[in-house]
Amino acid sequence: MANILVRSPRFESTTLAATALSAVLTLKITVSGGSAVLRYTIAKNGTEGDVITFEISELIRDYIDQVYTGATPTDPVTVSTTGSAITQYTAEDGGGSTVGSPTAITHTAFDGYGTFMEAVNPTLASASVWLIQKDIIKNGYYVYYPENTAGWVSQISASGTPNQVGFSADPSNPAYTSLSLSGTTDLTIVRIDCSKYGSGHKITFLNKFGAFQDLWFFLKSVKSTDSTKETYNANTISTSSGSATYSVNAPTKKVYNKTAKQRITLSSGYYPEGANPFFEELLLSDHIWLHQTDPYNASATQVVPVIINTSSFTYKTSLNDKLINYVMEFEMAFDYINNVR
Repeated sequence: MANILVRSPRFESTTLAATALSAVLTLKITVSGGSAVLRYTIAKNGTEGDVITFEISELIRDYIDQVYTGATPTDPVTVSTTGSAITQYTAEDGGGSTVGSPTAITHTAFDGYGTFMEAVNPTLASASVWLIQKDIIKNGYYVYYPENTAGWVSQISASGTPNQVGFSADPSNPAYTSLSLSGTTDLTIVRIDCSKYGSGHKITFLNKFGAFQDLWFFLKSVKSTDSTKETYNANTISTSSGSATYSVNAPTKKVYNKTAKQRITLSSGYYPEGANPFFEELLLSDHIWLHQTDPYNASATQVVPVIINTSSFTYKTSLNDKLINYVMEFEMAFDYINNVR
């Protein structure tokens, strides 16, 4: 059993025995604690000694539904392949009788990815791991939050359960607090005073481990609205008076199909060099949400889906850049004018 990352390929293999001419994958998927359901049956033919390989990540990922509302911390979304197996048969296309014992495929799938340098079939530890990148410069785990702000960090607990551990707003404003996870290095929460820049903006995104992570942008923000339209020339001639006339108040150029989208550009504030991977993962994430003040109720907060428009990332270092600040642009993942039908 493994905790697998299905944004990258996942290969399951079997070597055909002397009397086997085919191998059949039966892929069962369990969603949200329900029962295992057979979703795919795939047969491949071969001869003795052939290595039969099935790539299953895209099949599994179809059943991972990412939902985030901001109201309550959400555990990392996973599905299980318990009950799946590869079975060899004496005839092609899964015919004849079975050969040997089936190869069980029992995984917990996270909507994360590995990099090319991490090689084939990337996995997560089975227990006791923080689901954020480690600061390799400080050799520890760090997150950065404003003062007087509660939060949470994703983990796989010591018992092997993916969940999130929360921490309080810390009204006493200690510069550092920490969270412990049995079997691994403590995680440090660094408090940053961003009050002179406003309350800051929180971005929640799905990181490379398939877990939700918060990332704060503490400095300047710029919000804008872009619109697009189409026009056509209309005939405004009227003959109701017995002769051809037109009104100078009626436009001959008519507007239709006008739409609008909003964008926001955020500045991160000054982060240490070891936080570079957070911003890289944000750039590569395909599930991102912005926490913003409700424009119709200043005392409320909205959580809205966004798409990151920034398409490149340059690693910044304290040697080259002195103070490390990232500027990223996001586009609301919906049209500003309500057109949901």
